[in-house]
Parts: sequence; structure tokens; C-alpha cells
Amino acid sequence: MKTDSEAAAGLIGLVAKHAGLLLKHASDKAGETPLFVNALDSRTLSPVAYDPDHVNREALLASPASQQRWQKLLCGLTRLTGDPAYEERALAVNRFLLDSQTDDGGLLLWGGHTAYNVENRSIEYAKDKSKVHELKFHYPDYELMWRADPEGTRRYIEAMWNAHILDWSRLDFNRHGPYGTPPGRLWEHEYKGGDVFFWGRGLTFVNAGSDLYYAAAMLAKLSGEKAPLAWSKRLARRYVETRQPGIGISGYQFSQSANSWCNGPAVKGDRAQYQLAPLIPEGHDVYEGTLFKPRPVVQRCMLAIGEQAGEVAECFIRWACEEIAAWGRIAYRRSDNSFVPMLTDGYPIEGLSLDRDGYFGPKGRVFGAIPAGPDFFWMYAAGYRHSRDPFLWEMAKSIADGMGAGDIGQPSGGGVRTWEQREDNADYRLLYGLLELYKATDDRRFLSYARQMGEQLLTKVADNGAFVSEERILTDDPLPLALLHLAEALQDRPGNVPLTWK
Repeated sequence: MKTDSEAAAGLIGLVAKHAGLLLKHASDKAGETPLFVNALDSRTLSPVAYDPDHVNREALLASPASQQRWQKLLCGLTRLTGDPAYEERALAVNRFLLDSQTDDGGLLLWGGHTAYNVENRSIEYAKDKSKVHELKFHYPDYELMWRADPEGTRRYIEAMWNAHILDWSRLDFNRHGPYGTPPGRLWEHEYKGGDVFFWGRGLTFVNAGSDLYYAAAMLAKLSGEKAPLAWSKRLARRYVETRQPGIGISGYQFSQSANSWCNGPAVKGDRAQYQLAPLIPEGHDVYEGTLFKPRPVVQRCMLAIGEQAGEVAECFIRWACEEIAAWGRIAYRRSDNSFVPMLTDGYPIEGLSLDRDGYFGPKGRVFGAIPAGPDFFWMYAAGYRHSRDPFLWEMAKSIADGMGAGDIGQPSGGGVRTWEQREDNADYRLLYGLLELYKATDDRRFLSYARQMGEQLLTKVADNGAFVSEERILTDDPLPLALLHLAEALQDRPGNVPLTWK
């Protein structure tokens, strides 16, 4: 049997071979940009259409905002192999973007509904959307961006907040930020706060809000300025302020919008009030922001902010761990390893059947349980590492058992530790969860389980050495980066592969 060091070397070699194929075949063939197409055909290695951001499914696109795992992979390879060429390619992408792919204020032309068309050599926008900036769960690698161009990175993050924030006094914002927004006062605005679930002009979804507060927190860390972190905390806290006393579950948004389409353009307003409120007894606030919509990546983002920004950002770790503990205590059902759909005040809506068409589904749709799968296991394992809260360990333990993956035992090492490594439960998110438990306990059995998981996942490697998903080689495939994190752990070289949480 190979030693851990030999296994790590083998993983690094495989990942490097995969990266080499992408560097050769996914690069802009005309050589006019350092960008990479989003996917290759697994057999011919020719670029193929793949659109992760709702731009144009038929076009040959490069979507660098949705290639952040690829960029982290390149940086990790440089640090584990000593070859600077990998990271230089990632830096080149960011230099190009910040130099020539922005509006006049520095706002990058990328993200949701926006990409670079490699064939037309131009920015392409979704035809059914206006020309706007949108990030939702993208979480760019700002440390890499800063190394490429510090001033460009600052301009971008400031332009991002300037375009998206509609009312700084209460942090009303929209997921869409118009290009060409005139410069504003930014961090010099006055913040008043006030009640949540106010009627605003934006849709304050946390999938965009978390990208905003992550960006500001990273600007504070990289620049040493205090103001961006203060605003980052204010925005993150707006979601915390939606929690109901004694429950502790945050809303997916903290405002209401009168302009949302509830059922086509004819009916506008809060979409939950329109479609769900008539079906729920009086005494419950029914807004879009009071529906339990768990997204583990948001909580992992908050943990990552606390980990990267240090003691001044400890509140992000606390808020994340409070949140996921509330999910476990209020919504989790051990008997079928699921979360019960509910309002954030704890009122269950499982089995509720919609009586009209709308945003949340067609008439007749029935709300079902939310499976507690690998994404949640990773989240609770990470939460335990940061908090040492035994309840979060028990949640990870229960989810592992519910998936048939085994028994992680107790943090102290007591009890039985087992891991049932099967083809049907091989998942890169479980791998990350096992690595989190290893970091939290220093118990090498978790590293051994992670290694077994990695070996099982290698079945996705094609004969040509690339990692294949549905006959395509995806530039931002999450698996190679996960395996590089495993190699880093096997070599006991923490901190060399950039942190990831998606």
C-alpha cells in the first residue's frame, strides 16, 4: 500500500495532468486573451458550449466569475509543485479582467447573465436581462485578484457596492447592479438600520448579499481599512436581524419588493404573500424572507470570512454557527435525515399544496422535505471545527449515518469510528467534510477515510487524464480542487491550496 506521501504525489500528478489538458485546449485559441472556455468535449478536447450563468447556452463562452475553483487549482498546483507557471496563468486572467473588462468605474463585465463570447471576441449579455452586474454564490478569489492588481481590485469591490446598494441607510440592495452607475460616497454614507422586512426597491437575496459582504470583508483584510469591514458586518447582520426569538433561523432576504412578479407581469408584490399566505393560518408573517431556504454555502462563506479576516471578523463565525445550530434544533428530522420545510418562525409547511401558479411553483406543487446530503455534512463539520460545539458534531454524525456513510464517533475519539466507502456515496463535499473533521480532531482515521473517498472519486478520471462530467471536461470542475486539498493534507502542508467553501 502506498504511503500518504506517495498517494499525495499521485494525486498531484493526476491533477496536474488534468490542468495541463485544460491549459492547452481550453485556452483562447486566438491568443488574444488569457481566458479559458467553460468546457471541452471529453473525447475530442474541442471547446463546447457550456453556460453556468444564464447568458447563452448555444455560445462558446468564457465565464471567469464562475471559474474561481479553476483559478484556485492553478494557484494550489504552483505551491505544491513549485512550478510558477500555473499561478501566473491565473494572475494573467485577473490582470486582463481588471485592465480591460470593466466599465468606467471599475465594475467587472462578468457574472450572472454576462460572459465573454470567445468566437465573437466580445462581451455577451443575456437577451432576456438588462446589462447588469450580478454575483450570486460566485465568491471570487480576491487575494489572487489583489496580487494581480491591487488598485483594480479596490476599484472593482467599491464599484460593486456602489452599483448594487440602493439605500445605504438601511442597506436595501438589488442582486443586479447597473453598469455605468455614477460614483457615490461609498463607506462615508450614514447607516441607520431599522426594521427588517421593509418595503424596498431591491430583492435582498442572501445569494447576492453574501457575495457583497464577502467582497467588503476581503477588501478590509487586504487593504487594512476598517470601513469596508464595518459595512460588511452591517449587511450580514441584516439577515441575522430577521431571526425570530427562540427560533434563530434567518431569512433568505430581509426586505420586501413591491415590484416582483408574483404570477407574470400582471401581479406584483411579495411573492410569498401572494402564493402562500392564503394557505397559512393567521398569526404567521408570510414574506419571501420568512421562508426557510437553507443554503450551506452561505454559512461556509461566513466561516471563511472569520477564518481569513481573523479576530475582527469573529462575529461571522458566531452568526454562522448559531444559524446552523438553529436549523438542526428546529428543522432537522433524524428519522429520514431531512429538514422540514417551514417558515422561519417554525411553522411547518411540509405537505402544503399550492392552489395557484406563481414564483414558488405551479398550482398543485406540494412542499416536500429537504434532504440533508453531503453539502450539509460539510457545513456541520466545518461549523464544528470553528466552534467546537458538540451539537454541531452530533448533526454531522447524524447526517453521515442518515446517508449510510457510517459513524464518525465522538470528537474525543470515543465510540466506534467507521466509514462505509461506496461508489454511490462518493462526493467531493463529503471529502471536504472529512478533511474538516481531521483538522478539528487531528485523528488520522478521518484522513484515511478522506483518502479512501479520493480513491473512489478517481473513477471520474478519463483515459486521457481529465476529469469528466457528462462527456464534458468542465473548467471549473470542483473535484480536482478537492483532491488537491486532500493531497495537501496527506503531505501535511496546510495553507498551500487556497481555501474554498463551494
